[in-house]
Amino acid sequence: MDRRQFLLAGGGTVVALAGGTAVADATRADILADTELTRGEGEARIIAKTISRESVEYLEATNTIRENSHTHPFNTWARRECAEIGANEIVPVVDDRLETTVAGVGSGVRYLIFGPVITVDHTVTRDRDGSIVNEPNVTLEQLISVAPRTITVTVTLAGQLLTTEFPVGVGHNEVSID
Repeated sequence: MDRRQFLLAGGGTVVALAGGTAVADATRADILADTELTRGEGEARIIAKTISRESVEYLEATNTIRENSHTHPFNTWARRECAEIGANEIVPVVDDRLETTVAGVGSGVRYLIFGPVITVDHTVTRDRDGSIVNEPNVTLEQLISVAPRTITVTVTLAGQLLTTEFPVGVGHNEVSID
């Protein structure tokens, strides 16, 4: 193989890998591959929050945030803040769509191959004998049908803003207590 063929083959491989990664990111193949999560099927949700906590200060000269004596680049801080807001808002979104207050359902953020996923967690608690002690007042299927497919969160602080879209995954787990 001469140099030109080698470079063309290598370039084709890079393009194929980049395209595959772009498709996987768009479909969030990492969620599909995670046996514990099912992608939400409900309508997407958009949330915007202005941050006004006194413990958070925007430093314009360096485009950083000072929070609790720690300094972070604005984009890093804002992405983390968006994920936290999304996780905090997802259960109220589900409550609203089901027109009831759900019990036994939690939320969180999981970090998969292609990035963070906001989760809705359907949790059944069993005692040491396997009997159900606590379970959600809604079915897993109900959660999957109303949980948004994506949640887009915008945070604003001192005129700076960042918008991040997160896929939503619904999971089921069972825990035992002793």
